[in-house]
Amino acid sequence: MQSSPFLRHMLAPCFVLQKPGSEWPVRVQPDGSIACSADPLEPAQAWFYARFALELSALVRACCPPAGAGMAEGADGQRMARLLLAAARVTACAWQTGPFCPSGGSMPMPCAWGHGLAGTTVPDTARLARCLMELAFFVASTLRPHGVDVPALQAWACTAWPVLQPAEWLVVSGGDERLDPGAQTGLNRYGCQPLPRYGELDFSSSTASTPTLPAARAMHQAAIRLIRLAVEGQGAGAVVEETKTFLAGFYHLDGAGRVVLAPSGTDCALAATAVMELLNTPLTTIVPGAEETGSGVPLATCGRHFAYRTARGQAVQKGMPIDGFMRDAEYVALELRGSNAERVPDNDLFAACQQQVARAVGAGRRVLLYMLHVSKTGQLVLPASRVRALCAQYPGQVDVLVDACQARLRPELVRQYVAWGWAVMVTGSKFFTGPPFSGALFLPDSWLARLHGTACLPAGLAAYASRAEWPDLPACRILPAGLNAGLFVRWSGARAEMEAFAAVPDAQKTERLQQFMQGATAALRACPFVRLLPSVALSTQPEADAWDSQPGIFAFTVLHDGCALDFAQARLVHGWLLADLTSSLPMDLRGEERALAALPCHVGQPVALTSAQGVEAGMGALRVSASARHISGTGGGYAAALAVAKGASTADHPVVWMLAKLGLILRYWADLAHAQPPCHPHAARASLPGGGCMSGQAPALGRPGISALALGQS
Repeated sequence: MQSSPFLRHMLAPCFVLQKPGSEWPVRVQPDGSIACSADPLEPAQAWFYARFALELSALVRACCPPAGAGMAEGADGQRMARLLLAAARVTACAWQTGPFCPSGGSMPMPCAWGHGLAGTTVPDTARLARCLMELAFFVASTLRPHGVDVPALQAWACTAWPVLQPAEWLVVSGGDERLDPGAQTGLNRYGCQPLPRYGELDFSSSTASTPTLPAARAMHQAAIRLIRLAVEGQGAGAVVEETKTFLAGFYHLDGAGRVVLAPSGTDCALAATAVMELLNTPLTTIVPGAEETGSGVPLATCGRHFAYRTARGQAVQKGMPIDGFMRDAEYVALELRGSNAERVPDNDLFAACQQQVARAVGAGRRVLLYMLHVSKTGQLVLPASRVRALCAQYPGQVDVLVDACQARLRPELVRQYVAWGWAVMVTGSKFFTGPPFSGALFLPDSWLARLHGTACLPAGLAAYASRAEWPDLPACRILPAGLNAGLFVRWSGARAEMEAFAAVPDAQKTERLQQFMQGATAALRACPFVRLLPSVALSTQPEADAWDSQPGIFAFTVLHDGCALDFAQARLVHGWLLADLTSSLPMDLRGEERALAALPCHVGQPVALTSAQGVEAGMGALRVSASARHISGTGGGYAAALAVAKGASTADHPVVWMLAKLGLILRYWADLAHAQPPCHPHAARASLPGGGCMSGQAPALGRPGISALALGQS
């Protein structure tokens, strides 16, 4: 029996049975079970009807009370009509980006009723009525709607239409262009796709990760919940509060009122800057380790647009001032590394920071001091004790923003930072490997007090955030009403990963992390064509043996002909490691080499490092990172199994496989010179260019029946 990887996250808990002789491919029963025809179908038809049945089954189980013997009439009939229309629209949308539509093209749907439902405009009443007549036969007779008020159904659809989307569409909405899937590859700028990529070796949590199966299931359930709320005519504000409440509980904070939700770490930085604006004092933001934080932070902290589209879908000009933010904001970058990628000594970095704080305060400016915990290459920048001492020198003149977007720290430490009066940024998308663009900002008492005042947040923040994402306080009421559905769906996926990680006992967290990283370190050090950058222990007293005291990110440069690859070349290697390279390599490769060339290996995007020759000749460091899924096992596959296995051989560590593919890339560099990496479709060609493309072919399903597609195991 075969199954589609595009539907696997939707299967549980659904009961499917074959019904020989049925004239309809699928029929959903009152209990949500699915009766399927045993007749074989074309693969595209099987996928389409299986998707529709699974969506409808989930909605019936979520929305319908136990059915009696009568027909669905009156209010029940109207609700059932909404469910049918919602499932049909979601399926029609999913078809457009599913496995049977070629990249950038389209393929006719296997049914007449699907046409027109995937668009942005709701069909007219006549078409809706015809569509509903056809859809009614896909449910048991006791569920078929009768006496439906079609004009009322259309009026409801006009308000609910934006929410009636598949989870894989919602999860890439409500952010900026960094989330957009590439037209040819389906991958965003980070090399991630909306649904699980089975068989991938994932070490990319320092940047972003493709969702696991448990996360994808949670995302689908979140999308179903949004549809249920729309069907029942309820607002979705409660789901946002639930997300805030979960985060407050996870990080041991005293309530959801401290939580601001934001799509990305850069959006969090903008939110922090907006709160600083309430003081009406010229702002200087000082960032030690600036080159190892988000690339949009310099713009966000100066109140400028950091992308070409905001989280609320407004087109803007990157780099231009945001309405309402002060024009005299100052950004001071203090580099973490000097020439040849050597780290600046802590004392020197702190002295530079101290000097800049004194200068800004002396000029009558308010200081926002960034504290990175941890940086892109796993560095703890400025010890907390020294930051506290610096704040004590300038009481009431320095605010601290902890950039903990990597989330490689215990919740107790986050709580401690907030108790010290520091704001903290976290994400659910790096260490926890939730979908990209899951951010949150935790506010200490002093910052909350500013939101109680009469001043409002900058007006331009309304292009980025809605009122529901912020505390219900006076300064926030300038923000618009509304829901960032994509942000809720993404945090739902991250929440599944966080809960799985939290369920692992602390001692096992430390043990599994140590085992994974020891194997990774040994593999990297033994490899002749990589150079491992020094890492530092992240010990936070008094619990120096805690899991977050271990380095979780290992950065390395790649050597080609004895020289380290530069940043542009490292970007190409990042894409090649992720791609299926078989079509770009010689046809006479051995079988094991062809399998290796096809293996998707996802590492962290390269970080620019200054070489001995200066910035122009800067190197690019790729990264191997441990993640929550390596500890909890949610990722499945061999990488997760190895992370929790005892006595595993270093030679079998999945990083060894990644390095083997890297060696293959270096050996056949010239053969890869004219292909584009899948996650950088517009990358400029370098002196050693190349790349490959993930296979876009539809899965070879033969002619399965519906139940074979939905239930079978690959």
